[in-house]
Parts: sequence; C-alpha cells; structure tokens
Amino acid sequence: MPNVARVILDSLRDEGVSTFFMVPGKMINAFMSNYRDADREGNPRIAPVIAANEGGATAMADGYARAAERPGVVMALDGPGVANSVGILINAAADRSPVILLSGHIPRGFDAHDALQDVTPTGIDMAAVLEPVTSSSLQVRSDEHPIRYWNRTLKKLVECPTRPVYLSYAADVLAADSTESAVSTRSLSASRTMCDEQDLDRVLATINASASVSVLVGSHANKRDVRNLLTRLSESHDILVGSTVDAKGAFTESHPNNVGVFGYSANLRATELFTQQTPETVLFLGCRPTQFNTSAYDAGLSSARNVIEVTSSVEDIGNFAPGSRTLLCDERLFLERWEASLAGKAFAGNAALRERAERTPLWEDIPEDTETMHPARAVVALNKWLNDRWCVADMGNHRSFATHYWTTHIDAGFYSSTNMGVMGWAFGAGIGVSFAREEPGLVISGDGCALMNGIEIQTAVRYRRNIIFAIFDNASYGATRMNNRQNLPELSVLPDHDWVKFAESVGAEGFRVTSVDELDAVAEKIKDSDGVHVLHVIVDRDAGTPAQSYRENLKAFARSRSGSNG
Repeated sequence: MPNVARVILDSLRDEGVSTFFMVPGKMINAFMSNYRDADREGNPRIAPVIAANEGGATAMADGYARAAERPGVVMALDGPGVANSVGILINAAADRSPVILLSGHIPRGFDAHDALQDVTPTGIDMAAVLEPVTSSSLQVRSDEHPIRYWNRTLKKLVECPTRPVYLSYAADVLAADSTESAVSTRSLSASRTMCDEQDLDRVLATINASASVSVLVGSHANKRDVRNLLTRLSESHDILVGSTVDAKGAFTESHPNNVGVFGYSANLRATELFTQQTPETVLFLGCRPTQFNTSAYDAGLSSARNVIEVTSSVEDIGNFAPGSRTLLCDERLFLERWEASLAGKAFAGNAALRERAERTPLWEDIPEDTETMHPARAVVALNKWLNDRWCVADMGNHRSFATHYWTTHIDAGFYSSTNMGVMGWAFGAGIGVSFAREEPGLVISGDGCALMNGIEIQTAVRYRRNIIFAIFDNASYGATRMNNRQNLPELSVLPDHDWVKFAESVGAEGFRVTSVDELDAVAEKIKDSDGVHVLHVIVDRDAGTPAQSYRENLKAFARSRSGSNG
C-alpha cells in the first residue's frame, strides 16, 4: 500500500510534472524514501533535483512552471527551509505562477511542546505566514483523509488567475499508508472561462467591422495553443502584434508582424503604434494592468476608436485602459471564435498601418562605447550568436537592456520576473526552464544578483544543464545607484569579483570579456558547446536604461494623482 508521499508523487506524475526541486530534510524523508533502489520496479517517478538552497529550488519550480505550462513543484523542510523559499514564492505570486510548495513538519504530538522547528499554530504558524501569497495554505495533522487536502490544493491550481499553493504534512502523516486516490486536473492550459455568447458576438462584430486592427498580447495569453492561433491569425490577416513586458516572447519577435514590447523599457515601434498612430481597433488579449505593462498607466492606450479587453482573469477585467470595452473570456476560445468569424474578411487599413509602423525604429539608438562596453551592445552581441536559445533575464539594469534589445527568434523565447523582481531569481529559474524545455538556454544577470543566488550555477553543473550564464558586472547595484546618486557611493558600489574563478570553482567554464570583439569571439566559440559556461561581462555602470517613456509617464501619473501641473 502506498504512503501519502507516494500518492502525491504519483499524482504529480499523472499531472504531467516531470521534475521537482528540493533541499533534503528530515521531515520530508517520506518523499525521499520513494527513490530507494529497491523501488525501481514500481511506477515511474518524477525526478528530484537537489538545489543549493530552498530559494533557488523555488525559483527553479517557478521557471519550470512558466516554461512547461504546468505546476512547478518545490519540496522543503518546513520552518527554516520554507522560510528560505518565501521571497521567491512571493515573486511567483506576484507573477501568478502556479508553484506548489510541499513540506513536512513536526510529527503529531510534538506541537505545544516547544519543539524544534514547530510551524504549527503553537510555534511559528507558517500556514498563516503564507496565506497572503498563496491561493491555498494548509497544514495536515491527521491521517484520516490526508489526500483530500492534496486534492483541494490541486483544484486551486485550475483557478484563474493561478497562484502558488502551500501544503505541509506532519512527517508521520506523510509516511502513513493511504487508500485514497488523488483527483486529476490536467487542465492548467485548457480553456476554463466560457463567455456570454451575445457579448462575444458583439465584440467580434466590432472588431471585424474595423478597417485596421492590432493586438497587444499579455501573460494570460502566453500559452502554446494561444500563441499558435495568434500567429496564424496575424499571418492570414496581416495583423501587427506587440506584447506586454510580462509576455515578451509570446509572439515571436523575429516575426515581421512583431512591433515589440509595450511598457517598461518598451520598443519604440510598440509605443508609437499603441499610443500615437493607433489602429481603429486595439485588442488587449490576456493583459495584466500592471504599472510596467501600461508604461505607468499611459493615457494614450485609450486613444483608438475601439479599445477592447479580452481576458480570462476576472481580477483584471476593465482595468487595463480607461473606457475600454471588456469581455471575460478564455483567450484560446476567443481566438478560435474570432478565426471562425473571419472567413473572407480583410482589414483594409492594416497595410497602411504596417507602413507607418515600419518608419519607426524598433530600438533606441545605442551610444558609442567609451572606456567600458555599453550593456546594450553586450545584449545585441549575445542575441546575434545565441538567438536560437531561450533567454531568462534577472532583475536590475541588465533586465531593462535585455527587454528592449533582445529579440526572440524561437517560440516563448524569453522569461523574466515582472511584478516583484527578486534579485538572483534568474539563476534558479533558468535551471527550471531547462528541465521543462531541455533546450540550450541563456541567463542574463548582474553581479549583485550573482552575489545573492549565483551559487545555483553549481546545481546547473551538477545536473549537466546546457546554459550560458552572462553576468553583467558594473561593480554596483546598478538600478539603486542610478536612483540614489546623491547618496554615499558605498551604499550601491560593489567590490570587484572574479566570476571566472567562481565559475571554475563550481565546475563551470568561465570567460572574462571587456569588449564587443571579445564577446563575439567567446560567444562564437561556445554557442554550439554543451555544458555550463559563465561569461563575466564588464559593462559601463553609467549607461542609461532604455526606459525614458516609462519614467516620463510615471512622473505624469504621479502629478495627476497629486493634482500638480508642474
């Protein structure tokens, strides 16, 4: 008879999860014991990946969830292990990533005895700590029906919007035999929100009566089936498509109908199209109304004749652009119905819209290098050699340059943390993406981020990942330095570190580059090589980020809120 841990592992496998990420601990031994050699003849198991710390493991689960489009799973000892996961779990919650945090805690009978690592209500009540950042936060201290708690947790993952969940079992309950069966959902990427048929027909009639239409695609629409449908519609009806910041790569950016990213560090062409040279109808598909996505709530988003929001998230409906028309509907279902309604239809104004859009460059001009390489030039050089790889960008100035200057050449080729921006997230997230996609990847991070979670490079080496980690070193906390120029330098300046030696110490191959020529030479050398490589990229700390429109709109929004015209 299987124990509770075994039922959960088999359930995860049935849900299509291939890997989970963890740091071992006594209270989760029941999960670990299911991997004994003597158990080889049992059902196939999902594979464990041992991370350097629980925060890194949680970032791996987050990256896996985004790339696999199914839950990402992290297992940790409750108490200190779960505490180490909280920062990254908050990051996943802000980006609505379906991460499952499973843990084990003190056995039954130890509560109310001042036990070591008591996380029940008689100690540090971890379920209460995690309640604000999860859709379900449960502790199980009974073996009467333990799998029912697991089933309740799974069901939360098919709600929209998705959020992380936390489920912790007493260690002895995890090891107890169970006759219960787990439910099967397998529907994270399936259509879940049906819409009112009359509203849908009215919206489609408005769109199809338009002379010109463009689409801004958001994170809720960043699903494989939706991406394929949108690409087909774009090509058959010459529709220009941009993406919000948190959906960069949802429409392949090397496609001729792409206009780039709108929002923070936006591409010039997208900003021009959606706020100034607007089509008759702008369709916001699965967009979240975040400050980064809206370029600080740019009023120009409402300038088109018809502004239509379609989203599967009831929390977001009606919040993206003031005065827009809204439709609560699954994004895939909507595109299927739109495509079926377009037989023989042509948008006569789309060709002229394209001609106008093409007059606007995609990127901001890059200043000439002085003594140190400009970060934008480093991104462009990496993109030239590595555009067949997925890219994960960390949080910091380097993220701004990557958002603006990296062009995706593959499906869903870009991942970043958008709404919370925990530094160092990308090291773990990149490893998680690699397990979901099993394709070569690139992680763009910074020296400050590497100080926080760069140790996970060791995990990439240990599991023979095919990842290049590019550490942009400006010897500072770059974003902090730019926002606090009047403060003491020591508050944002970092000491020099040798990331090549660090890479070698954990088994990776490292290269130090100080110019575009050196970067070209190294990238060409390693682009087809397997294994883990670390690029220590020396960049200019004074290079301004391509986020001028965001800064201007943010100031304008602040003035409007204060009633000031100055």
